[in-house]
Amino acid sequence: MVDKRNKKNIFWETGVKHGGLLVVYIISAIIINVAVIAGNDYLARATDTFIAGEAVDFKSLFVPITVLIVVGTIMTYIKSVSGNNYSAKVQRDVKGKIVSRLVHLPYKYYDEKGTGSIMTKLVSDINEVGRFFSEVMPELIIDLAIVVTVTVYLLNMDVWLVLVLYATYPLLLYAADVLSKRLTSVVKKRRNSIDMRTQVAFDAIQGIEVVRSYNLENAMQKKINYYIDDVAEQGCKSTKITSMGYVLRHTMNTIPVVLCYMFALYETIQGRMTTGDMLAFSILLKRIVWPLGNIVFCVNDIRELNVALNRVQEIYAQEIEESGTHTYSKQELSNIAVKWDNVTFSYDGERDVLRGMSFEIKAGQTVAFAGGSGEGKSTVFKLLCGFYRKNGGDYSLFGHSFEDWEIGAARECFSYVSQNVFLFPQTIWENVAFGKVEASKEEVIEACKGANIHEFIMGLPNGYDTMVGERGVRLSGGERQRLSIARAFLKDAPILLLDEPTAAVDAGTEELLQEAIERISVGKTVIIIAHRLSTIQNADRIFVVDKGVVAEAGTHNELLASDGIYSVMHGEEVAGYEET
Repeated sequence: MVDKRNKKNIFWETGVKHGGLLVVYIISAIIINVAVIAGNDYLARATDTFIAGEAVDFKSLFVPITVLIVVGTIMTYIKSVSGNNYSAKVQRDVKGKIVSRLVHLPYKYYDEKGTGSIMTKLVSDINEVGRFFSEVMPELIIDLAIVVTVTVYLLNMDVWLVLVLYATYPLLLYAADVLSKRLTSVVKKRRNSIDMRTQVAFDAIQGIEVVRSYNLENAMQKKINYYIDDVAEQGCKSTKITSMGYVLRHTMNTIPVVLCYMFALYETIQGRMTTGDMLAFSILLKRIVWPLGNIVFCVNDIRELNVALNRVQEIYAQEIEESGTHTYSKQELSNIAVKWDNVTFSYDGERDVLRGMSFEIKAGQTVAFAGGSGEGKSTVFKLLCGFYRKNGGDYSLFGHSFEDWEIGAARECFSYVSQNVFLFPQTIWENVAFGKVEASKEEVIEACKGANIHEFIMGLPNGYDTMVGERGVRLSGGERQRLSIARAFLKDAPILLLDEPTAAVDAGTEELLQEAIERISVGKTVIIIAHRLSTIQNADRIFVVDKGVVAEAGTHNELLASDGIYSVMHGEEVAGYEET
């Protein structure tokens, strides 16, 4: 969804911000060309004087030409510095705004777009944006400055020469427009294929264990090769169109030169131009012909780069996460931690995952959500943290509507421990400290002690400076879980969300994790997603989720006595244990 509050174009916004440098760049480029033209004029007048048989005063030429050279040199330096600074600052601001935008986009955006598309926009497309500001736009400005200043001079010299010079360019513009439209279509397809190639490669790397264990190497390679071939094919098409453009540019630049030389010679023979004017015209003709053709094909480059510009702008135009203004304060926390009243939610707008869910969790309670797969338990956690927003009903957090909370402050209320732990490819120290960025060394160590992981860490050669590897692959599942608990310990939020962190570990590790969870749960509101009913028997309240609603609620014993869904699930679980 596009953010209606953010209609500004990111490139226009940043371009205007640093417009002073661009103005200096344009003025210096114009001055350089005026200096060149003025120098040519001096030489033309001296040539006419010489041909007329009069003496040429070289001393009178030396001073103005020297001044023009000095001015041109200084302006060239100023043009280079201002142009490079403008390009660098615009690129910096664009990248900064895009990264800032990305971290505030809704969770839904990442679900819909996929890693491949986002990474391509962040790397390849932003590099193309950089090329626009560092190469294409400065080149276009210089060419325009040359064309305007030289054309004005030539008009004063001979209007008919200018008409002959420009006569062939309408055809060039038409041909370039046709090529440009074809090129834009090819570039769009190529960018989409790059997105898919990046996504498949990313999936293959992230899922390397599955790929290897199921011998999917060849299948993944075929998928990647398919998109590589498609990117190459679109690249070949793009190259053919671009090559046609270069041939056309060369041909169309040659024709005006030949015609103009012939016409200038004719005008000189007829006495309507002096020899000096013809000399000046010959020098300036070489200077203007290439920029004229280049301007036309700069339009091609801009259209091609516009694909990348639009893809980057698409990120900037996205609606950011909704957020209120209420902030987190332990002193203001109410006795009701979470309250839902008839909450509904759908991922796709068609199938409701939650169909009017209602429940209340008191501060300090330990509650659990139980139910079959796909009934909405994980969705509850996503809505609790504000990853997605409800479609209907009411959701209050510590007595305030969730919509009133500043989203960062709301998330400060939660510590999340998942069974699928994500660790960054950094040190143990850094991964734990993400729970509290400004944490001291003593705080990190205390958190690790509370999570039953300190002794293990100290037994490693590099201790807390040990690198955990990509997604923590150098650690076991139980070790990763304990680091996740240490991170939650450090955050010390009033509500603890547990997505059954002991579900996939051995008995010995489970005991360590349970001890750690008991420590971290003291004085907290604990909300658990239960995959094994045996782990939630002591919960203060259990909510049984069925078809997107809370179908049953009560303690373990109360639910068993009711002989409902929970009782059936419990019986099936016990039977499963007996069979094993």
